[in-house]
Amino acid sequence: MSGWTRHARILGICWRAAVAGEAEYRLNFVSNVALSMFWMLWAAAGASVYFRFTGAVAGWTHAEVLVVIGLFFALNGLRQVLLQPNLERMTDYVRLGTLDFLLTKPFDAQLLVSLRHLRVNNLLDPVLGLSLATTGVVLSGRGVSVAALASFLLLLACAVLLMYALTVTMMALSVVLVGAEELGRVTFAFLELSRFPVELYRNPVQAVLTVVPIAFLTTYPAAALLGRLDAYLLLLAPAVAACAVVAATLAWRRSLRSYTGASA
Repeated sequence: MSGWTRHARILGICWRAAVAGEAEYRLNFVSNVALSMFWMLWAAAGASVYFRFTGAVAGWTHAEVLVVIGLFFALNGLRQVLLQPNLERMTDYVRLGTLDFLLTKPFDAQLLVSLRHLRVNNLLDPVLGLSLATTGVVLSGRGVSVAALASFLLLLACAVLLMYALTVTMMALSVVLVGAEELGRVTFAFLELSRFPVELYRNPVQAVLTVVPIAFLTTYPAAALLGRLDAYLLLLAPAVAACAVVAATLAWRRSLRSYTGASA
């Protein structure tokens, strides 16, 4: 069995255990889905205020902005399902010595610590977000070509990698800054800036959000799906995502080198 196959199998076991553990609380799942739908529809309705007296803002129509909002909710759902539950536990891992135990496992510590737990209550949030994005595409009247769909999937994968890289970086900081429980809010604040297209922000904010890179989370994937993406971004986005993951991995390894154990 190859290393990646073994890692995937072990993560699958962890995720099945998480699903089984939370399956007993089905009412929580249903209520969370209803709450997520409410906030998503509220955000969509709120966006309509900007378009009461104009057909487009900064080159984006109401329907096209709905695509961006939908992708925001999809990524935020993924963050709540997979990334946030693991990040929230990181401080306790360091404080209680659990990290010492996890580091002795014959498994990649970064993958184990960052992807081990699931929050099942938010499992449908990514689906709801993608549904809103699809609705926005339909309302925009734009046809989606095979090339546009492929470009969208590529940029969406890059957005997920960027979110993962940010989470791993926050975990690395949690190792060094013991007691930094609020680091989890950084990932949401980072994502919150991508709720609307970056073109809606004025310069120099727009330039900053392009460089940081907030625009790669929702604006560029939405533009790809709508067939309005600049071609060079298809090369730039994977490069940015790869650099972010490498930088996060290096930060994680450096934090482990400075980690002396819970008993130190």
